[in-house]
This record gives sequence, structure tokens and C-alpha cells, in this order.
Amino acid sequence: MIQKQNWIMGLWKFSEKISIDKLAEVAKKWSEEDFNYLQLYIRKVGKEQRGIGFTYEIPKNHDPNVSYKDYFDRNSEYLKRCFGNDLAGWDIAISAYIIK
Repeated sequence: MIQKQNWIMGLWKFSEKISIDKLAEVAKKWSEEDFNYLQLYIRKVGKEQRGIGFTYEIPKNHDPNVSYKDYFDRNSEYLKRCFGNDLAGWDIAISAYIIK
């Protein structure tokens, strides 16, 4: 098991009213603008929700806590502007234990 303290991992959750195509547009935009994403994917996350899942690598020599706050603030504001109340929530953490 490897602890990764320089990764931010999680899900941005949306109402199922938001199409998979629209979520894919957001994920594609992020992947083209920021090369620190290790993975981006879309999946069902609840009875009436879909999510954009991600693994984001914090650049070397950056404070993980500051980077986490910057990442969260930047993306939550962007998603709130784009989707309003259809941004249903998030589940994001800065530390992960990788098994495989």
C-alpha cells in the first residue's frame, strides 16, 4: 500500500438532469487545460446523480493543503456558475492509499 499525499481524488456530483455529453465536455476541457489530471471519468454516483471522478496530481514543491484549497475553490466556483443547483455535491480528499 502506498500513501499518496500529493494526489487529490474524488467526485463532483451532479443532478441526473445534466447530460453525460455536458459532463464529458467539462472533463475534456479540464484535461486539455491542466495536465495534472491523471484520470477523469464519468459515472453514476447515486439514484439520481452522475459524477465526474478524477485523480489530480499536485505539482512538486507545492504545499498540498494550499493546492487542495486552490483546486477546490477554483473548480467549485466554476461548476456552480455552469450548473447552479444541479451541482449536487462532492466527495474529495487530499490523501489516498493506493492498493494497486
